[in-house]
Amino acid sequence: MPDRLRYHRLISHISRRLTLVSMAALLLLFILPGRVQGQILNIERARVEQDSANYFTGKAGLSFSMFNRNAGKDNPNNYLQLTFDGNVAYVSKLHSYLLLNYYNYLLVNYDSKELRNTVASTGYSHVRVNFFRARRLSYEAFSQVQADKARGLELRTLAGAGLRYRLLKREASGVYLGSGLMHEHEEWSNPEEDNQLIASNLVKLTNYVSGKATINENVGAEGIAYYQVGYDKRIDSFRNRISGDVSLQVKIYKWFSIRTGFSCTFEDKPIVPVTRFVYAISNGVQVQF
Repeated sequence: MPDRLRYHRLISHISRRLTLVSMAALLLLFILPGRVQGQILNIERARVEQDSANYFTGKAGLSFSMFNRNAGKDNPNNYLQLTFDGNVAYVSKLHSYLLLNYYNYLLVNYDSKELRNTVASTGYSHVRVNFFRARRLSYEAFSQVQADKARGLELRTLAGAGLRYRLLKREASGVYLGSGLMHEHEEWSNPEEDNQLIASNLVKLTNYVSGKATINENVGAEGIAYYQVGYDKRIDSFRNRISGDVSLQVKIYKWFSIRTGFSCTFEDKPIVPVTRFVYAISNGVQVQF
């Protein structure tokens, strides 16, 4: 091979690597402000599509930030934030088993006992089993525990089952539909009644459409949208919830990636008077093993 051709190939390879590293550095800068990540559950993020069986796989991400904001000339507010995101899956010949976990903690004025205040303490743990996972039409059972104290949600537990349909499947992309029934128990703190707890127990229809796509060997995208509805006799009406999550992942090395995402939730008739539409923009790193 001529020396000039080797030289150009070397320069091209180095240039591609520098571009990826530059993208990583740019996105990592957004971690420092520490925006609170959303709690929308993206079940596709932990699914495994390989044909092999009888193995474990998982992903874990951790971000930590400290920053301050102006609250007076000599009295800034100091913030401390910790976010953890970890998924584990076991894939057998016929079925798959998922465990998804997320936790976000935000503390204001961590350096002062008098002014210290927990702004956010949110998280969930979700278990899902996909029976006969390789079939076009398969079956699911799931259970979840969740809390979002920043919104007043002290506890949410749910359990249910449903169908999953593979609408489209390509080598590294796919679109899926899901529908089922679940029982949901919620405990909300009412901000207008001295934070009195209000409990709700509803049977709901839960539906989702999800998809993932590999743009190239280093870039992938995925998203999911949920629609859940249940009839509440106390208000003689249906309560509707729509939520969604989309994310973009850029692989820097084989086991290390950076991720940015957007999530949102809309509830037309909240159990207690809270903001009906909430959203979050998140940036972080991910380690795959």
